[in-house]
Amino acid sequence: MILNEFNPLSLSGIIKSLSFQLLVMGLFSCNKTSNISANKAFVSFTHYAYQVGPLTLKIGTTDVFSAVPFDSATGYPYGTVVSQVSNTSVMEESDTFLTGFSSFRQGAHYSIYAYDTIEAGTLAASAKSIIILQDNPPLNTDSTVSIRYMNFAPSSEIGLILINTRKGPPYNGDTTVINPALFVGLNPNPAAYKFQPILEGSYNIIAFADSARPAPGNSNFRQLGNFTFSITANYNVNLFGFANLDSGEYKLQLKNVPLN
Repeated sequence: MILNEFNPLSLSGIIKSLSFQLLVMGLFSCNKTSNISANKAFVSFTHYAYQVGPLTLKIGTTDVFSAVPFDSATGYPYGTVVSQVSNTSVMEESDTFLTGFSSFRQGAHYSIYAYDTIEAGTLAASAKSIIILQDNPPLNTDSTVSIRYMNFAPSSEIGLILINTRKGPPYNGDTTVINPALFVGLNPNPAAYKFQPILEGSYNIIAFADSARPAPGNSNFRQLGNFTFSITANYNVNLFGFANLDSGEYKLQLKNVPLN
């Protein structure tokens, strides 16, 4: 069901068990003759777990990122980890938020997200989860960047309209429509989240429900602000908060995180 005019919905089929989703690109195979110092992979970390304090990402015995608060993403520069199968833990102070094993390929870059599903109508966490995506954007042209959209707004299926605010004659890439996406907790398959190219530059971004066509009074639209995508970077584009909130820490908002 698609969110209707940004009204809250009940969350059917909510995940009740711990979820640890990983895009596995092949297990690391040890080579005794390899240069140990070269066996590195690179990770970023994002915290979208509602009503959860600062989180620390621990891979193996290393605290890669410490005390990352809610609504924060490390982005670029990445943290460095050993490219092997490692125990990966997310800690809230001395408590383990969740833990499991993950595989990081040599030389590859990854975005790690900690989030939770939310019981309908409350801020009570239902299932703490992590999803790991490999950052492998396509090659850009001299006028495009690549973005990857993820929806961390619980109970909501929301799309984006990106309107390029450049001056000059109309161009067929001036407006980009990203189709409504389910809340990540309802679609934790890493393969669902791909990069797509857009023109570099400044955009007015609108969240929409139900249809990219405006309803009477634009009731299915929500202005998210103006953002600039630089030709020097690719981006994670993350929607989070609650569709029925206009203010406060958990209002519906967008964060663009440069990856390089």
